[in-house]
Amino acid sequence: MIGHVGIGRMAGIYSAHHLDDARAVFVFHSPELQYHHRDMARQKDLLRKAFAGMHPRVDGWLEHLDTTPAFYFDSITQLQLDSWSRGRVTLVGDAGYCPGPAVGGSTSLAVVGAYVLAGELARARGDYRAAFAAYERQMREPVRRSRAFARGAAKTVVPASRAALWAMTRSAQLVSALPTPLSRAIAKLNTTGVRMHDSIPVPDYGASVWQH
Repeated sequence: MIGHVGIGRMAGIYSAHHLDDARAVFVFHSPELQYHHRDMARQKDLLRKAFAGMHPRVDGWLEHLDTTPAFYFDSITQLQLDSWSRGRVTLVGDAGYCPGPAVGGSTSLAVVGAYVLAGELARARGDYRAAFAAYERQMREPVRRSRAFARGAAKTVVPASRAALWAMTRSAQLVSALPTPLSRAIAKLNTTGVRMHDSIPVPDYGASVWQH
């Protein structure tokens, strides 16, 4: 990936073995923006204004906005609800507790949440109120931790101050100057989010619960 980082904004371009083209990503801090989700011209204009003059290479990427066949624009937002359940309806996964796009963890929470909900419904033998309450008790702490990690990750990717930008740039320079085996070892250590989501406690409901 080739990237450029500034205060409150980050732009990059990348590809992968299974892709036959390159993909660009733009992330920036902003107060709430006013636009219609179908107004693509307005969205592209907001993007151009946010990244104007960042770097000649970024200006070149922006020139392809009007010809790209794939364009997606959205906010990275956390929706925090006091309760995920009302009546006979409850929310699972991103509908109830998405940590935020582009920061990871959504799939792990959704899979564990679905498993816990199914287990609690089976254990409650039809009492959905008790099942929903138990489901929320089990999932509240993993969700809280994931949200906190996501907010920290977003601040790391898009530094909000000159000092944060300097620290991020300097760290990247130091790591890139290290021998490849050492830099890879350091990268493997920086897997807090992966370890956190891999270690979400999962109740063992036992075969007797599922049989009922």
